[in-house]
Amino acid sequence: MSAVYVTGSSGVLGFELLDHLSAALPGRVTGVARKPLPVRADALAQIVTPGVLTPDWLPGDERSATIVHCAGLASPRVPFASFADLSRREIEPQAAFAEALVARGWAGHLVYVSSAGVYGDTDDLPIPETAPLVPKSFYALQKTATEQALRMLAGRHGFRLTVLRLANAYGSPLAGPSFGVVTILLEALRSGAPFRLFGTGESLRDYLHVADFTRAVERVVTVDLPERVTTLNLGTGQGTSLVRLVALVQEVTGQSLDLRREPLENELKSSVLDISRARALLGWSPEIGIEEGLRRYARRPATD
Repeated sequence: MSAVYVTGSSGVLGFELLDHLSAALPGRVTGVARKPLPVRADALAQIVTPGVLTPDWLPGDERSATIVHCAGLASPRVPFASFADLSRREIEPQAAFAEALVARGWAGHLVYVSSAGVYGDTDDLPIPETAPLVPKSFYALQKTATEQALRMLAGRHGFRLTVLRLANAYGSPLAGPSFGVVTILLEALRSGAPFRLFGTGESLRDYLHVADFTRAVERVVTVDLPERVTTLNLGTGQGTSLVRLVALVQEVTGQSLDLRREPLENELKSSVLDISRARALLGWSPEIGIEEGLRRYARRPATD
């Protein structure tokens, strides 16, 4: 098997992937990031470079390498003035990265970590990979546009491409206090700060534990997928409302949350992914349900 590189390995999901894949594929996996690893991890190999999207870090003889691509816009809260601003700062560099790889003679496998946010609002659940893409935020628009650019470039240049549309990932001990609603809930419990629930809280979301996410990516980089370009949903196929999540967090921790309800005029619809294709192609299924995942996450040790 060829070498595997994980870009954005100093981020939450990138680090989790680097850690898991290094154990599963010893001696074959290297992280690439602008910053050092977020925790002491001497057994993990990483290239630290300011130019992650300028792939001079890829050795010239690694033409068939697999690149698990996490580097890029990581937070939906980053503001943009316009689509032009988004395109210049976040979309064009992603396309240029793939073009630079090809210019170096690379023709391997690019695994792009996208988002379930590309589907936007829909009444048809669970959402299959064939559903229309209707992004409703700059973050989701960036993921959508990058997907399309990479798909066009893969068709033009012949490299393999797998797009992973990821549900709401949770469970990493590295996650900061604003990394997703699960972390925000647990942080509110620890600090005693109020948690504001906007709207009814009845819309469903699909929550995938990072351990199940990393296992899925391991399958992606080791299984021979039947098509050169593949799109896969990664979630659980099960929806959990915010109201239910609030109740579960209090149940598994034995603590009471200071819950403040506030009105919301336009509540987002539910988002639950159809993962039947990932099950079939990867031989993978999520193993950690939301209740067990919350128990694990709530008792996670503090990170140095």
